[in-house]
Amino acid sequence: MVKIKRNNPWLIFVIVAGLIFFLHIFGLLRPLENFLINLADPLSSRLFSFGSSFNHENMEKETLSEQAAKIDSLKKEISGLVVVNSRLQELEAENNKLRAQLKFLDDSKLKAVSANIIAKEIATEAGEEGQNLIINKGAHDGLNLGYAVVSEEGVVVGKIIDLKETSARICLTTSLECRFPAAIQNINKTQGITNGDLGLTIKMNFIPQLEKISLGDIVITSGLGGNIPRGLVIGRVIQVKNESNDVWQEATIETPINFNNLTIVSVILP
Repeated sequence: MVKIKRNNPWLIFVIVAGLIFFLHIFGLLRPLENFLINLADPLSSRLFSFGSSFNHENMEKETLSEQAAKIDSLKKEISGLVVVNSRLQELEAENNKLRAQLKFLDDSKLKAVSANIIAKEIATEAGEEGQNLIINKGAHDGLNLGYAVVSEEGVVVGKIIDLKETSARICLTTSLECRFPAAIQNINKTQGITNGDLGLTIKMNFIPQLEKISLGDIVITSGLGGNIPRGLVIGRVIQVKNESNDVWQEATIETPINFNNLTIVSVILP
């Protein structure tokens, strides 16, 4: 006969488990089970809520981090596009100027050397006011002192006053010492000399009193003396000073060129 030890823990566990299972099957433990469920429910709800909140915060932090990274990436992309767009605009503007320059030279049948403006400097010589331009072409390219320089549209910008092998200095038409033999496109083709006025406008002097000058008359190079051909546009008359006691008249001329926008010019060859 097999003897059963009363203090055997495994036997006790099996008996208790069987008893609990038996009571559960027949529903005898239902009141106790409901009591324990109701007792544990608030705690489980709190644990679930805490876990959900913790998970949500982690997901939110991860989402914000991802969004910040995407924003930084987009900013870099936008910066790159801005640079590319700026370069394309510069190329388009330069191409438009070159096309206008080629059209002017083709229509006028003039020979010229194209040049880029590489520097602008304030005139510092005594009695001179205005700006000088430096171009990237010089004696090596066939240029010489006194040659006229025009914009892409063919308007006179100035002339060469200093020359090096690979560069040249240009005085602007609005500079005091930048003089041009000029003619007004009126009935008498009135002649005179232009020079700059305070770096802002152009004066035409030595105009006989009897000459008829009207506002809006176009002033061109006369072609007299030097290496500058006739017919290059200098500007238009915006004011006439005519004093009865004076021997000469004086006209104020406005250039249509904005010198600050110049990047490409043509040096006219004789």
